Amino acid sequence: MRRTLSLPTIQNWSCHSCGNCCREHEIVVTDAEKQRILDQKWTQADGVPEGMNAFERASRGTVYTYRLAHRADGACVFLDEHNHCRIHARFGEPAKPLGCRAFPFTFQPAGDGMIAVGVRFSCPSVAGNEGRAVAEQRRDLQELADLAVAEGDWPAPPISATQQLDWADTRRIIDRLREVLCVGEQPGLVMRLVQGSFIAGMLGRANFEKVRGRRLDDLLDTLIVAAPHETVASVSDIPAPTNLGKTQFRLVVAQYAVRDTLAAGGLAYRLRKMLAGLRLTRGRGETPAMQEVLPAVPFADLEGPFEAASPEIDALFARYWQVKLMGLDFCGPACHGLSVIEGLQNLMLMYPVSLYVARWMARGQKRAAVNLKDAEAALAIVDHNYGRSAMMGRANFRQRVRWLADHDEIVKLAAWYSR
Repeated sequence: MRRTLSLPTIQNWSCHSCGNCCREHEIVVTDAEKQRILDQKWTQADGVPEGMNAFERASRGTVYTYRLAHRADGACVFLDEHNHCRIHARFGEPAKPLGCRAFPFTFQPAGDGMIAVGVRFSCPSVAGNEGRAVAEQRRDLQELADLAVAEGDWPAPPISATQQLDWADTRRIIDRLREVLCVGEQPGLVMRLVQGSFIAGMLGRANFEKVRGRRLDDLLDTLIVAAPHETVASVSDIPAPTNLGKTQFRLVVAQYAVRDTLAAGGLAYRLRKMLAGLRLTRGRGETPAMQEVLPAVPFADLEGPFEAASPEIDALFARYWQVKLMGLDFCGPACHGLSVIEGLQNLMLMYPVSLYVARWMARGQKRAAVNLKDAEAALAIVDHNYGRSAMMGRANFRQRVRWLADHDEIVKLAAWYSR
C-alpha cells in the first residue's frame, strides 16, 4: 500500500545549479548503485576517473562501504564545469544515487502509514524559497519517499528523556508547538520563541502516563493560554545573556559556522578548527576566519545593536521552523536520536546562531545592518551542519544546549542578537 506524504506546502524549491551540494556532501552508494555507475563506463575522456577510481572508501564504524570520489577542490568527480551532474546529463535523473536524487529533501516515517517530507535549508534555493511549490512535486517525491523509507512500524521519537507517546499524540504536540512558533505575525518572532520555550520546558517536565488524547489537548490548550501570562510582556523585558551564556553560545556557533567538505581534512585542518574553537570560547580580540564569507572581525563589533530584526527575516525563520517541525527531521533518528523537546530547543537556538553568523558576514563587508540575503546565507551555512555534524549528538554538546535552555539563555540570546 502506498504511504501518504505530509508535505511542507509553504516551501518552494527548484535546483539552480549552484553546485554547493556536490561539493559539501558525502554520497555513500549501495553496492547496486556502485555497479550501475561502473556499468556506465566512464573514462578520463569524460572528465571522470575510470572504474573504481570514481569511488572512495567510507567507514561507518566497523562497516566499510563506498562514496562518490571528490576532487582536491571538494567537487564531486561527476560535477562538470557548469555545475551540472554528468550522470544526470547522460543517463537521466533516475541513474544517480538516491542520496543525490533526494537532496535537498528529507523523508522520515511519521506513523500510521505517513511519511513526513522536509527540506534542507543548506541549499540556497531552499533558504531563498525559490522555484516550484513543493506541493506541485508530489509525484516525484512519492517515488523518492518509497525508496528512502523502508516499510515497517517505526516508533515515534520520545517526547523527553523519560516520556514516550504514540504517533498520534506525538504529532499532536509537534503541531501545537508549530502553531505557537510559526503561525501568524503577532506576537513577533522573539516573543513566540519566548512562549514556545516556556511550553517546551513545561512539557519536558510533564508526566504523560494518564495524559493522552483529549486530556493531552486540554493540557496543550492550558499551556498555550498560560504562556503569555507566565512570560515577559515584551522583548524589552528580556535581560541580556550572561557572560557564561555567551561563552557557551559561541562554542555552539563554532560547530555551525564551519563549512566542512570532503576536501577538508588532515591534522593541519583539525588543528585550525580546534584553535578557532578556542578563540571563539575566549571571545576577545578578533574572531577566527572560519570561511571566505566569515573573515576575522572584532568580537566587539558583533555585540552592539545591529538592525537585524525585520518582518522578512522573521518570516524566513518562521518558515524554517515550520518546515523542520513538519518534516520531523529535528529529532529522533533524523537528528541523533534527540527527543522532541531537546530537538525543539536545538531548533530555537538556530535563530540566534544564524543571526550571529549573519552579523559576522555583514561586518566582514563593513556593514552594520543585517539584510534578508545575509540571513538566508547564514541560515544555509548553519543548516549545513544541523543534524549532520556528529558533534551535535555528543554528550557535551547536548549538555551545553540543555544548559542554555534551562537557564533561559536561548531566549536572552534571541532577543540580544535580534536587536
